[in-house]
Amino acid sequence: MNTKNIFAWILFGLLAQEISGMPIKEGWRIQKGDDPAWSQPNFDDSAWKSITVGQPWEKGGLPKYDGYAWYRLKLTIPSTLDEKALAKKHQKLLLNLGKIDDVDTTFFNGVKVGATGDPRNPGNTWTQERKYTIPLNLIRWDNDNVIAVKVFDSDGNGGLHKGPYTLSAPDWHHFTKVKIGLGRGDGIYPNSKSAKLTAIIKNESLETLTGTVSWQVHDETWRIENRGPALSTKKTELSLKANHDTPVGHQFSPPAPGFYHVTCSFSKGKIGEIASQTMLIGFAPEEAERLPDTPEDMENFWSDAKAELAMVKPEFKMSPSPKHSTSEVNCHLVEMRSLGDILIRGWLQVPKKDGPHPALLRVPGYRSNMQPITLINDMVVLSLNIRGHGNSQDDISGKDVEFLVAGADKAQEYFYRGAFMDCLRGLDFMESRSEVDAQRLGITGGSQGGMLSLATAALDSRIILCAPDIPFVIDSFRAFDTTEWPGSIFRNGFKQNLIDRSTARNVLRYFDPKNLAGQIKCPVFMGVGLQDPVTPAPTNFAAYNQITAPKDYRVYPFAGHGLPGKHYFEQLAWIRKQFAQKR
Repeated sequence: MNTKNIFAWILFGLLAQEISGMPIKEGWRIQKGDDPAWSQPNFDDSAWKSITVGQPWEKGGLPKYDGYAWYRLKLTIPSTLDEKALAKKHQKLLLNLGKIDDVDTTFFNGVKVGATGDPRNPGNTWTQERKYTIPLNLIRWDNDNVIAVKVFDSDGNGGLHKGPYTLSAPDWHHFTKVKIGLGRGDGIYPNSKSAKLTAIIKNESLETLTGTVSWQVHDETWRIENRGPALSTKKTELSLKANHDTPVGHQFSPPAPGFYHVTCSFSKGKIGEIASQTMLIGFAPEEAERLPDTPEDMENFWSDAKAELAMVKPEFKMSPSPKHSTSEVNCHLVEMRSLGDILIRGWLQVPKKDGPHPALLRVPGYRSNMQPITLINDMVVLSLNIRGHGNSQDDISGKDVEFLVAGADKAQEYFYRGAFMDCLRGLDFMESRSEVDAQRLGITGGSQGGMLSLATAALDSRIILCAPDIPFVIDSFRAFDTTEWPGSIFRNGFKQNLIDRSTARNVLRYFDPKNLAGQIKCPVFMGVGLQDPVTPAPTNFAAYNQITAPKDYRVYPFAGHGLPGKHYFEQLAWIRKQFAQKR
């Protein structure tokens, strides 16, 4: 072995002991745009802007910017020290880039060493810590090395927003992985009385490890500081053979059907050295009780809103959009007036073959901008931007407005009263079109769009199918108390005395899908991200379990606030099947 390639390991060993790795926080540069040449170590980035990592790029020189940008860092790794044994074993460094908002592809000296997320569906990748390995043969000892990170941000804050940022030597816990079992395969155990929890501990190092396996089970709360005491614990001494998988187990009896955070870990006793995994696991979630707290005047409240909407002249308008049309589908920009005479817009796509066709209303996530969809050519699709979203901001701007608390001190003025009516107005528009089979109208959306889908299906019998994904703001105040975000929006409002908790709680009872879902009469197909900290799985089922119509769901055990692509193909197949049955 070339001794030059192992000289630096004492440096890294010492740094790992003292400051957990070689710090790489200083000296970064950034440039908007996307050019593959920017990954190469010999590229001249001297004209790029300096930026401090550990904060969103909006605070570091790219205000109000969404899209692609590249970060670059030059660093020298010395080869002036004695041989380090770990280099012979592992032949790699560990690069920690902290959390990146949203999607990244990372290069070291021009070679791709890792990537996280998909620009087409970023989900909650902004919450994931980026840890990539650097093979020793990529390192230019005593010379310039370049870390280049291509970042895509879909909306809101972006960039390398939270550290740590280190380059360090590996140790045993970097090669030991815990994989918790998934019950029936999706993280759900159908029996809520007792379950055998399982895990596999993978020792990929070259030595036998002796230590302690620990199990802990906590409640469903995502805010770690708010979790109650462990509901179940177990500790066992164990030896892990080198390059071997070891199964472990723990018997757990849930106090009630629902969801629980399960942690399995292995440690050798030294503080900070631990291999661990925590997962939210479900136990007979269809049996979990989250009883509605429906206001007595709920029916009259929404009857009044619909009557008020009916008094607003819709003033439907369509304009061809050749840019978004295809050989199979014509696209139009549409405009209409909704509750409060608010102007809203969307994109209507109509198959070129003869109709009438079934029609699908797509509704947006929080602050998102609905665009035409290219995946569907056999039904009419209206991608609607409710007030304050996308191209529907003429009368209500989404800039610097938190929709969740806008008007939350009075039900008649709450943002979502108008938003729900926007969805009904979208149905009015589709029903008015000769290309549309008004007997076959469906709705779908994710996150806030999931909430809008459930509410619209509950409030309007014209909907014959509802496909909500990771639905938002269900069992609202319990959800806010257990999540970092969006709960922080309300907590900040309370702290600043902008809204009163008791008043807001009562207002949201009119809008909570948990209290509306019992009115849904059409089939429902729901997608759930089991590790979603934004719209937690327990809240999804708080509404789902109130639905008495035919229903089904899919749980994705490792998904957060965003579902895998295969779900949308299965969802679309389900939508087509439902429409076909109503033909």
